[in-house]
Amino acid sequence: MRISSMLITAALLAVPAVAKGPSMHERGEAELAKVLTGYTAGPKVRCVNLSDISNQTVIDGTAVVFWGLGGKAWVNRPDGAEFLRDDNILITKPFGGQNCRLDIVHQRDRNTHMQGAAISFNDFTLYTKVKAPKH
Repeated sequence: MRISSMLITAALLAVPAVAKGPSMHERGEAELAKVLTGYTAGPKVRCVNLSDISNQTVIDGTAVVFWGLGGKAWVNRPDGAEFLRDDNILITKPFGGQNCRLDIVHQRDRNTHMQGAAISFNDFTLYTKVKAPKH
């Protein structure tokens, strides 16, 4: 019994300490900064017309980026963002052809189709692509 306790203790001491990496929030913020490279933040808006959106990117645990035409992007940091996963399907029920603040968004697992956590949109921050200076 004593030998096994000593062996377990020795094994635990021999295991190297695992360095803690960045949190999901830190990774999400870094990814968001990367995808918005070359964009400048503008005003917050309450709603975004669906006809202005061409695509979306979900940043795990952080935000949803709605890509528009003409170098525009809208970023939403919803309540419940910690539950966002880029491999989930976002299900919205827009009214009047817009995604708006306080809209409830449901998530479905892409593989099992099980319902995930619901989130709620906040105001959208408009970002515009910085135009390269003409020489």
